[in-house]
Amino acid sequence: MSRGRAGPIRCGTRQVAMESREWATLSPQEFAQLQQYLDYSSRKVQDVLQELYGGGALSQHRQGECLDFEGFTLFLRSYLEADDVPEPLCRHLFASFQSGAGGPTGNDLVCVNDVSCYFSLLEGGRPEDKLEFTFKLYDKDGNGLLDSSEVDRIITQMMRVAQYLDWDVTELKPILQEMMREIDYDGSGTVSLAEWLRGGVTNIPLLVLLAWRG
Repeated sequence: MSRGRAGPIRCGTRQVAMESREWATLSPQEFAQLQQYLDYSSRKVQDVLQELYGGGALSQHRQGECLDFEGFTLFLRSYLEADDVPEPLCRHLFASFQSGAGGPTGNDLVCVNDVSCYFSLLEGGRPEDKLEFTFKLYDKDGNGLLDSSEVDRIITQMMRVAQYLDWDVTELKPILQEMMREIDYDGSGTVSLAEWLRGGVTNIPLLVLLAWRG
């Protein structure tokens, strides 16, 4: 990841404006529309991240660890392999990523990791691969550990997907939170990749969520 002299723009907590709250989630119709695009796309999140961080066409639109609306729209259209993604859907998705507790400071940016985590959960593939990918997304320093705030951000994206699938998230959230407490086997306050994988593949609701597109 390239870093300017002032350091990368990082994603932190912020107060959400009333307008963003109103756009906090997609409608069922919009989520169905997004699924249709996903069904026809052959790309993976990793493919777009290579463009974003590997000096590809999208790299000029990255601001540290964040994207503005134009960059997000290009990310989405590249990922979905579609130039006709409606602007209202792009704007609504963009606003939904701004409304989370881990959203970036400021009103005009979204966090690349949150966007990537969310879409990776919607892809087909093995639950174990999805768990490993989401872990490495947030392991920024590459030390093989996540702290509680980073784990919470992954849970947030899992909850968003579950909500769109019409799950009872009031029951799912405490299950996931309890799992996260239990997988810190050594009580260190951090979670290793091995602990993350071991806990994830033994949690039935989470496995079902991760395998919904199989």
